[in-house]
Amino acid sequence: MALFDPVMSEHLRKIWNEETHVQYLGKNIQNELIDILANAIKEEILRNARAGKYFSIILDSTPDVSHVEQMTVIIRFVQVDEENAVIAVREHFLGYVPLQETTGAFMDEIILEELKKMDLCIDNLRGQGYDNGRNMKGKHNGVQKKILQRNPRAVFVPCSAHTLNLGVNDAASYCLEATNFFGLIQKLYVFFSASSHRWDVLKRHVQSLTVKPLSETRWESRIAALKPIRYQIGDIYDALTEMATDFTLLGSSGNSTRAEAKALANGIATFKFLVSLIVWYDILF
Repeated sequence: MALFDPVMSEHLRKIWNEETHVQYLGKNIQNELIDILANAIKEEILRNARAGKYFSIILDSTPDVSHVEQMTVIIRFVQVDEENAVIAVREHFLGYVPLQETTGAFMDEIILEELKKMDLCIDNLRGQGYDNGRNMKGKHNGVQKKILQRNPRAVFVPCSAHTLNLGVNDAASYCLEATNFFGLIQKLYVFFSASSHRWDVLKRHVQSLTVKPLSETRWESRIAALKPIRYQIGDIYDALTEMATDFTLLGSSGNSTRAEAKALANGIATFKFLVSLIVWYDILF
């Protein structure tokens, strides 16, 4: 920074010449400066939200790597810049809130507490946006219902992407052919990932994309599992055939592996599977 900033350059010069012992370069003070900047930005966002008066909230929660449930807090409001005659919809992420419980009642209390901290009146809340989880959209004990009991004007709008995802999931689950097809896709991944030897055989035949598991959260993401098979099905078939004819595999486990490999090879070689692979890849793409 000192190469481009004369103030920082002068500060470093004083440190090097021992003209000052107040450096502000330690990790603790840097973290404190980052927190101060973050709070200043957050306060500016909230100042604009209060000026706009009415606002909506968008919330979601997911566990982090330490298995602590984290709720994201996003507010949405209309900002009016009278000086430049500009009206714009603003949407800002304000941070994560750790949750001890994920029940509708507990999350309702947390939301009220966070709004109070941000000095946003719940009476000015005009919209709620959550996913389709029972604790969020439940008609009796969901977060949206409890908020509506306090403010009937806080209209609940479920996440469109999540709703579409559930719709596609339910529609496909009613189709036996689709269930069988995706079941076979998952079995391919489970088979090769079950041991390092199987994975090594696959890698010898497949040079670029390796098989992947099906995404359970986003149907669109299932294309990642289809793509390696869509473009390398011949190589994957060869890997399965090698496993099916590998007589170095001894005992009952070896026989089981060869039988499973042969069944998978026969399964992906059928006309029905090949047509399903092309059709589903195009749909998801």
